[in-house]
Parts: sequence; C-alpha cells; structure tokens
Amino acid sequence: MKALKTTLIILALLLVVLAVGVVWMLKNLDSFVLGAIEDTGSRLTGTAVTLDSVELDLAAGSATLKGLVIDNPPGYGTDYAFALDTVTVDLDPASVTGSVVRLDEVAVAGARLNAEQKGAATNLSTILKNVRAASGDEAPPADPEDPTDVRLSLSRFAFTDTKATLTTEQYGEASLRVPDVVRTGIGDPATGLTPAELARQLLEAVLKEAQDAVGGAFADRAKDAATEAAKDKLKDRLDLSDEDMDSAEGALKSLFKGD
Repeated sequence: MKALKTTLIILALLLVVLAVGVVWMLKNLDSFVLGAIEDTGSRLTGTAVTLDSVELDLAAGSATLKGLVIDNPPGYGTDYAFALDTVTVDLDPASVTGSVVRLDEVAVAGARLNAEQKGAATNLSTILKNVRAASGDEAPPADPEDPTDVRLSLSRFAFTDTKATLTTEQYGEASLRVPDVVRTGIGDPATGLTPAELARQLLEAVLKEAQDAVGGAFADRAKDAATEAAKDKLKDRLDLSDEDMDSAEGALKSLFKGD
C-alpha cells in the first residue's frame, strides 16, 4: 500500500511537471517561431534576417509576423533589401497536430524594396544567388514519417502592392514597379515541405520577379539616356537652340503620327 501511495505521488508530480512544461512551451511558442524564421532566413539569404514579433493564435488558425527585415549583402549602401511591416498567415488548426501543417494563405501587402546596382550585380541578384547556393547545401529532406520533423504545405501565397526603389551607379535613384507575385499549391498536402524548402520557394519567386523588374527598368533608363545623348549631339551639330530642337521634334512626331 505504501509503495502504491508513493507511486501515485510520483506520478502526480510528473503530471504537474508535464503540465507546467506544456504551458511554458505554449507561452513561449511565439519566440521559438521567431527564432526559427530568423535562423532559416539568415542561412538562406546569406545576410541578416530580423523579425520584431510573432503573434500565434492556433485556435483561430492565424499568425501575424511584424517587422520582418532582410538586410543587404556586404557592399551595398541602402538601409535594407526588403522590409515587411506585416505578414499574415492563415492555417488549418486541425492540421497542427498532424504530419503536415496546412497553411491556407501567406499574404504580404505593401512591402518596401530597395534594389541597388553595383557593377554587373544587384543586391537582389546576390541574395538570389545565395538562396540557390544554400538550397544545394541543405540537409537531406526530412522524413515525413518522423513526427519530430515539421512539414508544411501552402495553398496560396500573395506578395502584393510592393513599394520599390531602384538605385543605380550611373542613373541615380528612381521608383520601380514590381508586379504582384501570386503562387498556389506549394508543397504536397500529404508530404509537405520543410520550412527551409518552403522559404526557398517563396524567396525565389519574389526575388526573381523583382530582379526581372530591375533589369527592365535599367534597360529603360539606359535607352532614355541614349536617346537624350543622341538629341544633344544632333542639337550641337546643327547648332540649334532648345526651342528649335523642341519644334523640330514636334514636327517629326506630327509627320509620323499617321492621322
């Protein structure tokens, strides 16, 4: 009887310790997620990734990330590459205890982007190169049958209304239009992706779209500069005033207007 009583007391103490541990873990879950995002992001981008806060509401199936910043690689002078004030995540609460956590949507609206050119590279192309290199260095994919491995699938990703600035060595600073990035069906809901794999796919999608926008904007600036240089050269050769040059340009436009 005494042995049984002692066993019950020990069992009760173990249950109390377990309960305290679960409560502590749940209260500190936000900080665990914050640290995981910063560590994974920094490893993938090859630069510092910082996050101000994470607010998780598993019962409601939502999460809010605030103050996410991706720094520039060494050698670039703007304050940062990306600054995301708020990232909202909707997830399926029932999937949290399963083998794959199903994210319904990750949405980013109004991010701020600094695209900076140095020689033949930009900060975005450098980060994209780092992401692709880190992907090759990743550990083998996690085992879907191992319950300790976190797997994720994402139904919809939306990166919209980006406010971007392009800074070039030759042409200075200008506003840049980056098209919205929307992707669906990322990761098999049955097997999922590791957090690093999912982050890589999302980063590549955004960086590729932004880098394409930079290339187009740079080409447009170069074309405009070449046109202006040709006009100045023609004006000097013909010894025309600015007014005469504007009149000649207007006459040519009217001639080829075709109406």
